[in-house]
Amino acid sequence: MAVSIFESRWVVLATGVYGPEHWVTSSVSCGGRHQSPIDILDHHARVGEEYQDLQLDGFDNESSNKTWMKNTGKTVAILLKDDYFVSGAGLPGRFKAEKVEFHWGHSNGSAGSEHSVNGRRFPVEVRSSRVSLCFGTLR
Repeated sequence: MAVSIFESRWVVLATGVYGPEHWVTSSVSCGGRHQSPIDILDHHARVGEEYQDLQLDGFDNESSNKTWMKNTGKTVAILLKDDYFVSGAGLPGRFKAEKVEFHWGHSNGSAGSEHSVNGRRFPVEVRSSRVSLCFGTLR
């Protein structure tokens, strides 16, 4: 995933030379049409039957003491050490949930979300990171 090279210095809210429109200058793989941030246009969105059968395995189980929260200096991350899996719904395999992060703005009304809907950003968004079982781990 091309955007992950910027994870250590999350600059999505930046403009000018650090804004997303300039990421392609750091890595050519960041110049595709399917890169973050994404503006979801509801008049283009569709829900297909193939995306309906999302399987969540392990999410009904109580978390063990291995799951912990971390202040990353930019956000709060919940590191998932137990087995939580996502599959189905058109995904090309089974994915292990590794981390949940929150992106928020400087105040309650500011736009902290990385992504937008019809050009509108929101005060907070939750991002979950999953890894294909073919690759093992995010670390």
